[in-house]
Amino acid sequence: MAIIYVVLKTLSNGIVRSIPFYVTGVVMAILLIIQCSLMIGAIQAKDAANSAEIFLNQLLEDKSGTVSAQDSQKVMDAITDTFPIIGSFIDIADFSGHDISDLPEVMHESMIDFLDSYKWHRVWWILGIIVIACFVVMLFDRKSNSVYSNDTNDFTTRSSGSLQF
Repeated sequence: MAIIYVVLKTLSNGIVRSIPFYVTGVVMAILLIIQCSLMIGAIQAKDAANSAEIFLNQLLEDKSGTVSAQDSQKVMDAITDTFPIIGSFIDIADFSGHDISDLPEVMHESMIDFLDSYKWHRVWWILGIIVIACFVVMLFDRKSNSVYSNDTNDFTTRSSGSLQF
């Protein structure tokens, strides 16, 4: 937000002193806090996914066979019970057709891929919020400058018209 302040101040000193700047800043701050919180949660869930792979290796150590959809959901439920933060992001699993010995690695890779994608979505949302906020502030600054310019021109025209005899 400090960088945005500096950039907008270099564009026009009046922008950072306007009401639209402050209102947009508050709304942008709230949206950025939400997006950053979600991204931090995904980072923590990614760390938990590494531990979940170890947990799954221990849980499925002596099992063999092919996984069904119900079995993979039971395994995911066990993961979310042990690592609740993963359950905040991933709640349904269908790894049917995989061998049970491959399940920990496959589930780990899927969780990591999903969480990486989720983090990138948050980054793009953050950049979008920043760009839109800058456009909104600059749009309102142009409108207020054009209204002020029109009022000044009207005043000048009226004044010069009334002074002529």
